[in-house]
Amino acid sequence: MRNRSQLRTDPVLIIVLLILFGGGAFFHFKDDKSKTTNPISVGLPQISTLSVTAARGHIVFEQAFFDFGTVTEGDIVRHTFKFKNQGMEIVKIVNTETSCGCTSASAALKEYAPQESGEMEVVVDTKGKKGIVVKTVTVTLENNEVEKIELSLAMKLEAPPHPKIENLRNINAEASCKSCHLETGEGQSGIFLFHRVCSQCHGKKGVGGIGRALNDSKWQKVDDVRIKKTIQGGLPDKGMPSFVDGVTPPLTEDQVDSLVQYIRSLVQH
Repeated sequence: MRNRSQLRTDPVLIIVLLILFGGGAFFHFKDDKSKTTNPISVGLPQISTLSVTAARGHIVFEQAFFDFGTVTEGDIVRHTFKFKNQGMEIVKIVNTETSCGCTSASAALKEYAPQESGEMEVVVDTKGKKGIVVKTVTVTLENNEVEKIELSLAMKLEAPPHPKIENLRNINAEASCKSCHLETGEGQSGIFLFHRVCSQCHGKKGVGGIGRALNDSKWQKVDDVRIKKTIQGGLPDKGMPSFVDGVTPPLTEDQVDSLVQYIRSLVQH
């Protein structure tokens, strides 16, 4: 057993004691530092470092697509889209943009409070339009969950029934005749040209209407030269107007040839 003088002079023992004492002091200091409170923050509310999502409104349309079905060419059609702000904050409609000038959207460019409803009427002028038509309206919103909402409208356009012809009419002089039988055919050929300027009288696929059928065997025996001359100059005594002579814009040579070729394809089977 060591005496007191040996404990005081033993260098190994002294080093061990210093290590133990120093380590304990270090851990004690570290522990105390972790518990230190900044005196400036005492009594102040604590601010969360988590990101906060700004509250927004939520405009919901009852429907974003509407199908008018079959519409007569030239008609003006309307549809009202209904909507509601189902969000927690105010939403403002700041703009409406349509896909073309024939379509307009009337809506109050204003703010809509939470749970407030509104309506937007869309009007489409089908004048000069043919076939299947789809129009869109883009609604731009402020403080909404999405910035833009697109509404769509579709319709199938059909030519109006042709009025009864009592006497030969000048399709070049009368605006209603010219718009149907001349202007709509510009740039068209073949089947597309036929259904723009001829089908109102001769029926779809040449089956006949107020004008004679073009798909029967008797007419199909007529030579191409006669058919071409009939299209160019008309048959005044039978109510068939000219589509080249004396009209503006006249059908071109290529357009007349394309009609002859299409008529030849209408042979009954």
